[in-house]
Amino acid sequence: MDLLNVTGKFLVAVPGLDDPNFRHSVVLVCEHAGEGAFGLVVNRVLMNSIKPLTEALELEGPVVDFPVYYGGPVKADQGYLLFSPFEERYSAIRINDALGVTASREALLDIVRGKGPSRFIFTLGFSGWMANQLEAELMEDSWLVAPPDLGVIFSAPVADRWRMVGRSIGVDFTRYVGGAGSA
Repeated sequence: MDLLNVTGKFLVAVPGLDDPNFRHSVVLVCEHAGEGAFGLVVNRVLMNSIKPLTEALELEGPVVDFPVYYGGPVKADQGYLLFSPFEERYSAIRINDALGVTASREALLDIVRGKGPSRFIFTLGFSGWMANQLEAELMEDSWLVAPPDLGVIFSAPVADRWRMVGRSIGVDFTRYVGGAGSA
């Protein structure tokens, strides 16, 4: 596996990762390049409804309701839409053939009006790493890397996603022992 580019992959926090921003998190890496990495946590709901934010977001009229996710600790007041299928509109970043991400207000407006992408999650904030930071965390075994799964992102119960992604790569977190041993 190329640890220099995990774009489109899941990062799964190992049980020993005690950072409160990422404990038991699943992060979809949206972009990973030499300058750093950008991703969204896909298994942590901040609010069960966007409706309390409609005034702050200046959304008018009837609104389709959906949960608001915690995307990460960076720019917690900025919204991001992770959506499928990928379309060339909304000034979106293509993660892979099936997924895109955007901070476009137009995309959010389309979704709350029931005209946007069929599958999406809306997050506040994102997860970010400076150049070489994510690679160092991967080498320190803070994260496991797993292939993306649209069912996990858009359909699986949020509380089950961390264990599901672990199982998808053969890891049972109830039996996981991290770190290196010595003989």
